[in-house]
Amino acid sequence: MPEQQTLGHWQGISLDIAAWDGVAADVDLSFACMFTRELDGGPRGGLLHLNQVLSGMLLRLRDEGVFLANPMETLLIRQPPAAIAARAVMVIGMGEPSEWTTAVTASAAATAVRAATQLGVASAAFAPSLLDAGLAPKETTGAASAMMKAVTRAIDAQVSLAGYGLAPAPSLRRWVFDVGAAGFAGAAEEFKATLVQLEAG
Repeated sequence: MPEQQTLGHWQGISLDIAAWDGVAADVDLSFACMFTRELDGGPRGGLLHLNQVLSGMLLRLRDEGVFLANPMETLLIRQPPAAIAARAVMVIGMGEPSEWTTAVTASAAATAVRAATQLGVASAAFAPSLLDAGLAPKETTGAASAMMKAVTRAIDAQVSLAGYGLAPAPSLRRWVFDVGAAGFAGAAEEFKATLVQLEAG
C-alpha cells in the first residue's frame, strides 16, 4: 500500500498526498503532466510507466502531433487500459521544459481542478511529472507551494460559480497530490505549511 496522508481540507474537499503515480492512482480522474520533450532523452518515472501501460501511445500521440503538449493543452483518455487504476486519465501539456517555472505547474494544477469539476468527478489525483521530464530536484523548489495555492484558488472559483447559481455544487471530495516516495516527507511538509498560511488568510 503506497504511503498516503491527509494534508487538510479546503471547502469540504480532502487534500491528500500519496506516493503513487498516474497509473496507480485509485481515483475517478488521474492527471499527469507532459512537456513537449524531455530534457535528457525519453521520460522516466511515472510518465514512463504511464506510456508503457498505454503501449507507447502517449509518446506516439505527441510524435504524430495529435497531442503536442503545448501549455495547458489537454488529452482526455476516457477508456484507459485495465492496468490503470483510475477510471479516466487526463494529460496536461506543459510546453518547453527549458522554459519551466513554478507558475506553469500552478496553471496546470488549476486546469486540473477545473477539469475535474466540469467532468463531475468525486476524486482526482495530480502528478506534476517534473522529475519525469528530466528537471533536477533543486530546479523544482517551490512547486509544492505553488500547486497548493493554485488548487485552493481554483476550488474557491468553482464554489463561487455554484454560489452564483451558474454551476452545480462541485462534486469533488478528494484531491491527491502525487509524489515520489523519496520526496514524500519534504513535499508533505511544504504542502502543509502552505495550507496553514492560506487558512490563516
